Amino acid sequence: MTDDEVHSALVRWVKAKTGATTIKAHQSGPTPALSYVMVNDTGTAEVRRWHQQTEYTETDAENSAGEKIVTAAPVIEMEWRFSVHAYGPSPTDRLRPIVSAMKVSQVMEPLMPGLHVHEVSAIRDVPDWINNAWQPRAQMDIIVRGIIRDSVGEVDVIDDYSFDIARAE
Repeated sequence: MTDDEVHSALVRWVKAKTGATTIKAHQSGPTPALSYVMVNDTGTAEVRRWHQQTEYTETDAENSAGEKIVTAAPVIEMEWRFSVHAYGPSPTDRLRPIVSAMKVSQVMEPLMPGLHVHEVSAIRDVPDWINNAWQPRAQMDIIVRGIIRDSVGEVDVIDDYSFDIARAE
């Protein structure tokens, strides 16, 4: 899964939980009418210092030596961090269903296979001074976790051979 797919999945999930128009940040489109929610991707990080395992896959294709091509993909648990902003009247109320959804495991379906909302922060009331007037705003952080398997391409394979050692008498 790509970072953009994770971002899009979270945008759909936030829209479903809040019922508000929800957009990705930095899309260079027109600003929606108030009230709306914006989801900003703030970065990714590996959850563990080392990957969990490496998966090897043999393809039907052959390399120039006529050998089957084997690819390797490390299995890495990743964490995506997002900043979620609500605009319009009562913005903290708009984000509250996200906090409530985290409290009820039955409504915490995966965003997509293998991708889950892991943690949400407290909702922050952060009004902004725009055009000589205070505009209501709210912000919270959401952490999403999932497993990625990005293939690193063809790897060399060491053939295994067995042999028997017999004592000479």
